[in-house]
Amino acid sequence: MTQVNDLELAKTELLTGDYALVIVKDGEVLFASKENSIGPIYQAVRQFGKTLEGASAADKVVGKAAALFCKTVGIKAVFARLISETAVEILTAAGIELEFDKSCPYILNRTRDGMCPIERLALDVDDGMALL
Repeated sequence: MTQVNDLELAKTELLTGDYALVIVKDGEVLFASKENSIGPIYQAVRQFGKTLEGASAADKVVGKAAALFCKTVGIKAVFARLISETAVEILTAAGIELEFDKSCPYILNRTRDGMCPIERLALDVDDGMALL
């Protein structure tokens, strides 16, 4: 199955299954989570590592840290409902196919009164491995 079909499947699962993150490879859902945070992508990267190379991911929110994780393990396509401008730059520069609904300067924290703590942590990081 092609990357586009994997991305479409991940996107469909995300939007219809009320998931926060869905990762698909070769037409099969490898990972899905309803948890809203950086936790699911972190868990998927730790659990599957380079097995995710060539996979497609659909995520509700993609900030810099999530983008670095995708780049580090070789995810080939990403869909985001909301994505930070820095994440767009990282994924685009890495040649990762990207679709998104909305972009923003940075991801907000849960109370929406400042930057997400993980986004802040990733400010000066350029390697996803440093965040693992």
